[in-house]
Amino acid sequence: MNLERMCLFCEVVKQGSYTKAADLLGVSKGYLSTQIKKLELETGKQLLVRNTRTMRLTSAGEILFKQASKLPTFLQETQSLLSQGEDGLAGTVKCTAPVGLSTHLLWPVFQQLMNKHNDINIWVDSSNTTHNLVADDFDFAVRITNTPPQDMIAKHLMRFKYICCATPSYLAKHGEPSTPQALKSHKCLVLAHWQFWTFDVDGTPQKFDLSGKFTASDNDLLKKAALNHHGIARLPEYMIKQQLATGELVALIPNFEPEHRDIYLVYPQMNTRPSRVKLCIEAIIDGVSKVT
Repeated sequence: MNLERMCLFCEVVKQGSYTKAADLLGVSKGYLSTQIKKLELETGKQLLVRNTRTMRLTSAGEILFKQASKLPTFLQETQSLLSQGEDGLAGTVKCTAPVGLSTHLLWPVFQQLMNKHNDINIWVDSSNTTHNLVADDFDFAVRITNTPPQDMIAKHLMRFKYICCATPSYLAKHGEPSTPQALKSHKCLVLAHWQFWTFDVDGTPQKFDLSGKFTASDNDLLKKAALNHHGIARLPEYMIKQQLATGELVALIPNFEPEHRDIYLVYPQMNTRPSRVKLCIEAIIDGVSKVT
């Protein structure tokens, strides 16, 4: 059935006359009458019964009117969605990143995006899970890795180092370690999936197995423990830059080069990408560059 004719039919019924509907729509009464007759031919049913004074729906007309009344809303919503499409900003951006990165590097960028673009929704999976971006329907991921996946587009965001640190209060009580080996006699605050701390000793990377006084899967918890004088933590420099500057935390073992890691933004290779995703990717690249 012709969509335009059904919409015209609905307007005639709502207005209760061809004359009122024609005036409202800016068409002739004869045009409306012709379109309704064609609609009746399409359906094979009489839809309206009218005489010189009144007009009423037939049973078939009532059924069609009930269903066709949904068309204007349907068409408007569909047009709105299509107009957004791949070139619009409205919609959801889905990404994944480790908890620490989400909190300390990505949140400021996401906050600015949401303040500036009310029509962008951001969905973040903050976990250490390495998702299959295509299978799990993620637009992009931010990952700590020195070897980004070859089947993805990878944008290098920054390189950072891990710093052993503790409060002046802890060091005054327990002393300051001068070598990685000396850490074994201290209360170390250890990341659950990373109990081996690597240092460059005489030009050779060496791993030190440090069982923790406090073990957690979240660097923010380790940072809190360190700030509360519970031991020595090994944290990303970007997480403690402010505390190092104010003296709340003290960097330790400066003569031993700590391990460096890279952060990449990775996303699937696609011919097209929604504008909102492109905008988020560009904002993250720009935002992270300002904190390095």
